[in-house]
Amino acid sequence: MRKDEAMGDVESNEPAAPPRLRSVVRAMIWATVPVLLLVQLLASAGVEASSFWSQIRQLDARMARLAESRAELIAEPLWKMRYDQVTSVLNEIMHDETIAAAAVYDDTGAAIARVAARPEGRTVAEVSRPIHYSNGNMAVEAGRIAIAYSNAALYADAGSRLVLLLVVGLLATFATLIAMRISANIFIGRPLAAMMSAIQRSKQDGRAYPADVTSSNEFGQLARAFNAMQHTTSGALDRLGHMAAHDPLTGLPNRRSLTERLAVASRHRGRADALVAFCFIDLDDFKGINDTFGHEAGDKLLVQISQRLRSAVEAQDWVARLGGDEFVVIRPEVSNEASAHAFAQHVLAAISEPIRLHDKQVVPRASIGLAVRHADDPELSHLPTLADIALYHAKSKAPGTVAVLDEALQRDYRRRRDLELAIPAGFAEGQFEVWYQSQVDLESHEVVGLEALIRWRHPDHGVIGPAEFLPLIERSGNNGRLTRYVLTDACWALQRLAAAGRPQIRIAINLPPSELADHSLAAALRATCARFDVAASLLELEITEGSLINNIASAAETLHRLRRLGATIALDDFGTGYSSLAHLRRFPLDKVKIDKAFISEIPDSAEDKAIVGVIASLAGTLGLMLVAEGIERAEQAEAMREMGVRFGQGYLYQRPQPLDAVLRWLKTQPAAESRILADSPSIAPEFA
Repeated sequence: MRKDEAMGDVESNEPAAPPRLRSVVRAMIWATVPVLLLVQLLASAGVEASSFWSQIRQLDARMARLAESRAELIAEPLWKMRYDQVTSVLNEIMHDETIAAAAVYDDTGAAIARVAARPEGRTVAEVSRPIHYSNGNMAVEAGRIAIAYSNAALYADAGSRLVLLLVVGLLATFATLIAMRISANIFIGRPLAAMMSAIQRSKQDGRAYPADVTSSNEFGQLARAFNAMQHTTSGALDRLGHMAAHDPLTGLPNRRSLTERLAVASRHRGRADALVAFCFIDLDDFKGINDTFGHEAGDKLLVQISQRLRSAVEAQDWVARLGGDEFVVIRPEVSNEASAHAFAQHVLAAISEPIRLHDKQVVPRASIGLAVRHADDPELSHLPTLADIALYHAKSKAPGTVAVLDEALQRDYRRRRDLELAIPAGFAEGQFEVWYQSQVDLESHEVVGLEALIRWRHPDHGVIGPAEFLPLIERSGNNGRLTRYVLTDACWALQRLAAAGRPQIRIAINLPPSELADHSLAAALRATCARFDVAASLLELEITEGSLINNIASAAETLHRLRRLGATIALDDFGTGYSSLAHLRRFPLDKVKIDKAFISEIPDSAEDKAIVGVIASLAGTLGLMLVAEGIERAEQAEAMREMGVRFGQGYLYQRPQPLDAVLRWLKTQPAAESRILADSPSIAPEFA
C-alpha cells in the first residue's frame, strides 16, 4: 500500500473518535467501581462483625445471670436432697435454644441432675456457678450448677446477614455503576465528543465549528473556552493563509498562489478557441535603484509598480509578485497573439511612467517575456517557464521590450539547457580548450603577448564561442573552476613559449567579476606559477569596468595582492561601462584596452577618433599602456599609431587559435626584443 493511501485510510477512520471518548468513561468507571465495592463491603463487614461480637458478649452475660438465678432456686432442694425438684428447675431452662445442656453437682462433686437438649458436640461455651445454702446462722456451699450453651445460632444468623449485605452491596454497586455511566456520558463524554466532532469537522475543511455544550459546569466552561480558541485560531489561520498566499510588501498574490492557480486552470480547461496571455515582468536595473536610493526607496518603487499593474489590467486579469523585482500578469482570454502583445505593451507602458524617489524623478524600465497558450492546454502550469524563456531573450538582447515566445526562442532555450547540463562533463572530459590571440607592437609588428580565450569543443554542437557558454558557466557557479583551468593552461603555454625561444611573451587572462571577491585567487596564481616554474610577471590579468564598480572594496584588495606577485593588471573594454578618472586612479592598473566598438569605424568616424584620442591622452597622463582591440584593417592600425596607441590586437594580425597552431605561426613572425619588457611597467614581485 502506498503511503498516501495509508494516510487516507487513517483519515477515513478518524470519525471513530467517540468510541475512544466512551472508553475514557469506561476506564473511569472500572477504576472507581471496584474501589467503591471494596469499601462498601469492608464497611458492612466491619459493622456486622461488631454486632456479632456484641451479641456474643450479651449471650455470655445472659447465661451467667441465668446460672446465678437457677443456683438460688435449687439451693434448698439440693441441700435437702429433693433431687426431683432440682431436675424440674433444670428442665425449665431447656426451652432456651442456645442452651445445650445443664448439670448440678453436690458438694462432693457428684452429678445430682443432668439435662441435655442437643448433642454436646455443638456446645461451644460453658458457664458454672456455685450453689450456696443458708438457714439462719448456717451458710454452706451445697454444690455447683453448670450450663453449656452454643453460639451456632449467632454464627448462622451473622452469615446470613453477611450474604444479604453482599447481595445488597452488589445491587447498590450496580446501580451506582449505571448512575456513574449515565452521568459520566452526560457530563463528560458528551462534551468531549462534541469538542472532538468540532475538531474533526474543522480538520476536513479548515473552518471553525463550535462545540455544542450548554452545561454550566467545568466542562461547559471548557467548551466555551474551546469555542473561543476555535474562533481565535480560525482568524489566525485565515491571516496565515493570506500571508502564505500573498506578498507581504505589495499585497499581491505570490508564487505559491500562481502555482495553485495554474494547476486549477490545467484541470479545468477553458474554451478551446480562447488564448491565455502570460506576461513575465522583470524590472531592469532594479539593483541600481537600491544602490542609489536605498532599499526603502526600492520597496516604495515595488509598491508603486504593483499599484500600476493593478490599475492597468481588467477585473478578470490576474497580477502577482513572484519575489524581488519579478511580477506576473495573466489575461485569461485574448483573441489572438497580436492582442496579447498589445496587452503586454500596455502593461510595459504603465510601468514606464516616471516615479519620484527622494525628490528625484526616476523612470522605471522593465522587460517582459510573453507566452500565449490555448486555454484548454493541459500544460498551462508550464507558462512561467515558457514566459521566462522569452524574458531571458528580452533581458539579454533587448532590455526594456516585450519578447514573445516562439519556436526559435524555445530551440535556443533547449540548447542553453543542454549546454548548462553538460558543463560538468565538459570539465571532466577536457572539452574546454584555451585558444590564443596575439597582441603586437604597432610600430615593429612584433608579437609581445597572447590573450587566452576559452572555447568549448562540444561533442554534439561543435566548437562553441564564449559569448554563448560563459553566462551559463557563471550561472552554474563554475567561474572559479574555469579561471583556474585557464590559468593552468596559460602557465603550461608559457613553458612551451620559453622552450620555443619566446620567453618574453606575456599571456593575458580574463577574470570574471566573481573572482575579484575571491581572496584565494592570488595564492592559487602563485601556486600554479610555481608548479610550472614560470614568473607571475608574464601573466596579465584582464578585468572589466563593471566588475570593478560592483566590487570596489574586495576588487581593490584582490588586485593589489595579484600585482604584488608581479602580474600586470589590464582594464578591458574601456569606454563601454562606467569608467571615470576616479576609478582609474583608485585601482592598481597597468594597461587599458580600448574596446573594438571605438575602432571599427576608424578612420572614417571623426567622433570615434576623438574618443580614442582622449583615451590615449588620459592613459599617457596616468602612465598606462594602451592596447587597441578589434583591429581588422591596416588603416585602423595606422590611425592607432598616429594617436599614440602602442599595441594592437585583432584579425589583421591573427585569429584565435589553439596553442600548437599559434606556435607554428610564431615561427614565421619576428621575435620581440627585450626592450618590449623594458617598456612595460616596472613591478617588483612580492608575496601576497
